[in-house]
Parts: sequence; C-alpha cells; structure tokens
Amino acid sequence: MDIVVQPPSNARAGYSINGTIIVRLRTTNPNPNAATEDALNLAAIASLVPGPGSTVSSDPTVLNTLLSGRRVDNIHTLADDEADGSIASMELNDSQAVGYMRFSGLVIRQAGTYRIRITLLRMRNSSSDPPPASMAGAAAVQVVDSNPIVVQAGGPTAYNAWAFKWHEGTAVRMSAHGENVLVSALGLGLDVG
Repeated sequence: MDIVVQPPSNARAGYSINGTIIVRLRTTNPNPNAATEDALNLAAIASLVPGPGSTVSSDPTVLNTLLSGRRVDNIHTLADDEADGSIASMELNDSQAVGYMRFSGLVIRQAGTYRIRITLLRMRNSSSDPPPASMAGAAAVQVVDSNPIVVQAGGPTAYNAWAFKWHEGTAVRMSAHGENVLVSALGLGLDVG
C-alpha cells in the first residue's frame, strides 16, 4: 500500500485540506483474481498522528477529535474502473495494483505538524462471512503515513500576506505583490495604485 497523491505540505486549521489523498493497494498474490476478490473484505480509515518535531498530543483519542471529513473508504478495484474507463485506473495501474482508496474533504482542527495515517482493515475473512456491524471487530493489516502537513492557525489565507499603511487618513493594504488597495469600512477594495 502506498500513497500516490499526497496531501499538501501546508494547511489551515479548520479548513478542508486541498485535494484528495489517494492510496493504492498492491498485492504480492500471484493470482490477481483472488487479490481483487479479497479486496472486497477490506476497508481503510484515515487518522491523525503527530509529524516530525511536533509538540501536539500523541494521544489517539485527542487526535481522533482533530480530524474530520471523509475518513473511511472501501477499496475501489481497478477492474471496475477499467470497465467504465475511469482515469484513476490509468494513473494507478501497475502489475501489482489491486485498487485504491480516496480521502477527501479532510479537516484538521488544530495548528501543528501532523501526518495522515491510512490503516488498511480486514473487515471479514471472506465474502461469504456476514458484513460487520461496525469497524470495532476489524483487524489492522497494514499502515502507511503521509508526508508531514504543517497546519497553521485558522483564518482567511488571503489576508495573511497583507501589510497595512495609511494613505490620506485611510487604511490601505499592500498586497504581497505591492499593489495598494484601499480598504473601506464595508470590506470592499478599491485600487489606489
């Protein structure tokens, strides 16, 4: 299992992480049909772990409250995607690939340095077993961690690069590109450049 689309290296607390994390499931089973059938018994869950040099809590209970969004996904087999012509199968396909999982709309609620951990779970031993009522009885099969994500305190990112100065008694912000923009009481911008 490997992450083929990593999360961005920076994010803003309380805001959705840009993009979708995509994880590829691979097998060493010489019988591709058996591996694809076995994928139906698996699921994956995203969780949060501290990143390198992080001072955030390492308590899984605390970390679990800091991550929201689409945290659970089933295995999407490449064979199904190939049948409908999905682009995902073309980007993820290799001789050992069985399927993939997607994690989108993830939100980290607190500033710090983290990694997204994807845990592959065996939900049942065969497709003839009854479906599980919850993930509580699942067994962890494999784990992969994302690259580190530095999460900054929340707030609009566009305002962070602005410096303010006074122009004829009115607050004027200078953007990161050096343009002067008049800031009105209503938050409207007028170019004074």
